[in-house]
Amino acid sequence: MSNRFYIEQYERHRRKGLVNYRNNNLTEARYQFLKAAEFLFKLAKESEGRLRETRMTSAKKMVVLARELKERPAKKTAEASKPEPPKPADRAGITFADIAGLVDVKEEIRIKMIYPFLHPEKAARYRVRRGGGILLYGPPGTGKTMIARAISAELDAPFFSIAPSDILNKWVGESEKNIDHLFSTARGHDRAVIFIDEVEALTPKRRDVQEGSVMQRVVPQILGELDGFDRDEKNALLFVGATNEPWSIDGAILRPGRLDEKIYIGLPDRAARRKILDLSLAGVPLAGDIDPDALAGRLDGYSGADIAYLCRKVCETAFREAVAGAAEEPIGADGFDAVLDWLRPSVNEAELERFEEFRETGQ
Repeated sequence: MSNRFYIEQYERHRRKGLVNYRNNNLTEARYQFLKAAEFLFKLAKESEGRLRETRMTSAKKMVVLARELKERPAKKTAEASKPEPPKPADRAGITFADIAGLVDVKEEIRIKMIYPFLHPEKAARYRVRRGGGILLYGPPGTGKTMIARAISAELDAPFFSIAPSDILNKWVGESEKNIDHLFSTARGHDRAVIFIDEVEALTPKRRDVQEGSVMQRVVPQILGELDGFDRDEKNALLFVGATNEPWSIDGAILRPGRLDEKIYIGLPDRAARRKILDLSLAGVPLAGDIDPDALAGRLDGYSGADIAYLCRKVCETAFREAVAGAAEEPIGADGFDAVLDWLRPSVNEAELERFEEFRETGQ
C-alpha cells in the first residue's frame, strides 16, 4: 500500500473518532481511534528518522486515548463533578526576543493586542479596543504555543493554558460548567490570557455535530463567553486559540468580536532558521567547516521544531561518541550531513497549499 493510502485512512478514522467522541458514542469512538492508530503504525513503519519517531509516538498516544475511553467510570460522583480551579501556567520567562524570526507577525500582535493593554489611555482616545480574541494558525512545530506564552509575558498577565480534554465532559452540563469556571477565574484578574491549543476540538463546525451531543451545547457557550470580550471595562482579557486545522472551526467563532484576528504562523524564513540554529547550538563546540548561514539555507521547508530536532540528534551523536571513548571533537559539517540524509521536513507541500487557501478564502 502507498503512504498516501495510509494517510487517508488514518485521517478518515481519526475524524470519525472525533465526531463520535463529541457525540458521546464512546464505543464507536474507541474503535475508530484504534483503526486510526493501526494505519498510523503502518505509516510509521514506512517512514524514516524523526518522521517515523513522531508518527510512532502519535500512534501510541491514540491507543492510550482509546483505552481511556473504555476505562471511563460508568457513574459520576458528586466529588468528581467538582471542577478543579484553573491555575495560571508557568510562562517560563519566554518573551518575543526568544522567538526566532516572525518579525511581521510579532509586530502585528503588538499593535493589535499588546499595545492597547500597555497604553490603555491612548487606546481609549483612538477607540482602539483592548483584549478580545486572536487565532494563531499554521503548520505544526512553528511556535504557536510559544508565541501565546510570550504574549502573556509581554503583558505580565496570568496565563491560563487549557487543553480541550480539560473542558470536555460527557455528563450533561459539566462541560458548560468547566467553561464558565475558566472564564470566571480569568475575570478575577485585572488582566489575563486564556490559551487553548487545538481549539478546533472545542469549536467544530456545528453542521458536523450530532443532535443532543455535548458539542451542541459547548459551541454556543464559548460564543457567549467571547461576545463582548473586547468591551469588558473592568478586566483586560485576551483569548488566544491555536490550531493546525483552521478550516475545521465553526464560522461563527471567527466573526468580529470573537476570534476575529487571524494570524498565520508559517515556516521560518532563512534569518529565523539561522537564529533557531544559533539558539539550539549555543555553547556547543563547532568545527571550522560549519557555515551557519549556508546550513540555514539548506533547511528551507523545515519547521522550527524540525531544526531543533536536527540539532539535538547531531549533538546526541557527538555525545555518544565522546562517552564511548572517542576524543571530544567539535561537531563538523559531516555530523549535520549524516542526519540530513534521512531527516525530511515534517510539513509537506500539500499541507502548505491548504493553509494558503485558507489565508485567501477563510475556508
